Amino acid sequence: MTDFKELLAHVRNEIDKLDKAAGDDLKKKQEVIGEKVRFYRKANHLTIEEFAKRMYVTKMAVIRWEKGEVRHSESTMARFRELGVLDKE
Repeated sequence: MTDFKELLAHVRNEIDKLDKAAGDDLKKKQEVIGEKVRFYRKANHLTIEEFAKRMYVTKMAVIRWEKGEVRHSESTMARFRELGVLDKE
């Protein structure tokens, strides 16, 4: 169990490094958020469909988020924070 927790912490740390490196680049920020969405979903053993239900969106929306293809609305960002996908700011 400890190894898994260490792995999760390591992956989270690497994603945070990417986030800092993205700076003000909107496309890179979207990609980092996509990585955070995927990380959260997989760390919580959720399918795309299950995560979509928690977010009140379609499966396709989740797929597009994970690919970094869309700019997230403020309400989506707030829901990400509420679920713990993103840190509360």
